[in-house]
Amino acid sequence: MDRIFSFVKKYIYEVVGLFLLGIALLLLAISTRGEYYTQQFFDGIRTTENRSEAIVIGVDDNSLQALGAWPWDRSIFAELTKKLDSYGIKAIIYDVLFLEPRSGDELFKEELSKVTTKVVLASKIDHGKYLPSFLATSSNSNIFSATSNVNPDLDGKVRRYSPKIKQGNDCLFSLGEQAFRIITFVTSSSCEDSSYKYFRYPTKITTYSLVDVLSDKIDVKNLKGKVAFIGSASLDLEDHFVSISGEKMPGVEVHASMFISLLNKEGDRTLSIVEIIFMIIIFMSIPLILLNYLKTILFQTIAILLTTISVFLVSYIFFSYKIIIPAPWLLLSVILSGGYMTLVRFLREKKQGEYVQSLFSKYVHKDVLSELMKTSSSLNFKGEKKEVTVLFSDLRGFTTLSESLSPEELTATLNNYFSAMTPAIFEEKGTIDKFIGDAIMAFWNAPLNVPDHQLHAVESALRMQESLVLFNKENKTSLAVGVGLHAGNVIVGNVGSKERVNYTILGDTVNIASRVESLTKKYGVQILVTEEVRNKIDDQKFMWRKLDVITVKGKSKATTLYEVTRFDVSKIELIKDYDIAFSNYQQGKFDIAKNFFKILTDKGDIPSLKMYERILSLKEIKEWDGVWHFDEK
Repeated sequence: MDRIFSFVKKYIYEVVGLFLLGIALLLLAISTRGEYYTQQFFDGIRTTENRSEAIVIGVDDNSLQALGAWPWDRSIFAELTKKLDSYGIKAIIYDVLFLEPRSGDELFKEELSKVTTKVVLASKIDHGKYLPSFLATSSNSNIFSATSNVNPDLDGKVRRYSPKIKQGNDCLFSLGEQAFRIITFVTSSSCEDSSYKYFRYPTKITTYSLVDVLSDKIDVKNLKGKVAFIGSASLDLEDHFVSISGEKMPGVEVHASMFISLLNKEGDRTLSIVEIIFMIIIFMSIPLILLNYLKTILFQTIAILLTTISVFLVSYIFFSYKIIIPAPWLLLSVILSGGYMTLVRFLREKKQGEYVQSLFSKYVHKDVLSELMKTSSSLNFKGEKKEVTVLFSDLRGFTTLSESLSPEELTATLNNYFSAMTPAIFEEKGTIDKFIGDAIMAFWNAPLNVPDHQLHAVESALRMQESLVLFNKENKTSLAVGVGLHAGNVIVGNVGSKERVNYTILGDTVNIASRVESLTKKYGVQILVTEEVRNKIDDQKFMWRKLDVITVKGKSKATTLYEVTRFDVSKIELIKDYDIAFSNYQQGKFDIAKNFFKILTDKGDIPSLKMYERILSLKEIKEWDGVWHFDEK
């Protein structure tokens, strides 16, 4: 007893907090909306085996074309009933409302008066008013009546039905329930248990076109001994509902599904309040125990993850035994209790939290620190191999400008420039590694994972160019910036001494990105990217020009370079002509290539001028592989 008191005293905040959370979860779980979310949780596995006893005869588009517009003359149903009766059908279930007199009623009534097959006619409850089929007054004991009402849930999907509805002194049954009672010879008509029942959907139910049945196109052997559900299968008749898969399903198939679920005895049982309390206590207690006895964040995370998985496993096991447990609320209990325990521990260990805060601030820019803190437990700062996209940018014309500025003006201009460029990187989820003089090094996909990081990097490079236009206008400067991009694997982590560390990236990818940036000057373009970046992007808002295939100094592997710009219709022909020129150039057809490049040069295209000058400077080449080898960095 003393130990229990000591435990409660020590963990008073945890005990009280979890108690209040448990009460809230219980109230949610037993509420109407809580039950809805519980049932919705099991949609993915709410299926049952199909039964050969049930078929659907649909009023489909073919039937409407052959027999005319809806509603039909009742003589059609008289003929259908007669045929099915002669085929030895076990039961005929009409999901068609015969609420008012119509031509052909006498023939239909006559057929119903002598039919030997059990026939169920649909009725309806509309705003509390019972609307029976006037044809159900036949003295034939084989004629039954049942309600065709369907009860969608809050999201419009149908998961449940009302098998029994008390109407005055009578007990009305749903179509599926009545069909089940007929073939299983249930005679009880008690309405004591009239609560909603949840059913499971079978695989595709065998369906025949009504006109094919009338035209004797269906083998009688496929119909004999079946329970036939007859109703609308055409979208034009608007008798459709949404199944658990989100697809539209004819109402007649919904009733047939209810019937099949009853045959398979798939009546799911929900837990009592006492059972729900017991399960919530269990799953809320697990994080309390685990987070107090497991000290490292890794083990705590794994434990909570396994507990979460166990909710799914337990839910599936119970579901296989036709028991519905409040899985969403059990999941929420694990999440909330784990989150609450983490919060309490964080508050108790404020000094440690401040240490973590200061530690992270050394690794990343303060603008992304808050986002990093959300996923700090999953990050690796010790060093890991990771694919990233690397960006290098370098100012053009800054040396000339600096000669005309005082040190204060130079520093202010450079700071303003970096301030203008930084949003283009950060808003595209990039991390600035460092400022190197007037150059910028940045990368994507570390420390945070950035899906489509190549795309974000290219967008950032273009935004940098656009920001520079505004910068030049506001500062009355004429600066230009070259940007190079390359993607590949790097080593990312903390590098430095004990006194000073820097979260950075290392590897050949960094070196190539730097070389690519320096080549923007040689080709006279603003942005150059490698094929490792280009091949990962399929976005129509960009235009790509394959400029060259090269090797940089010290590397034997060829690198394909692309110029990237925003989409511009006026550049389409230029890029096509350049592609032709470059293709001839690579094939060693220098005279043809030279002529094309000369035409583009005369139009003011700088890359074409560079290629034209290269061809003019070429001496006789004995072996040409289409790759240009740069000997300088």
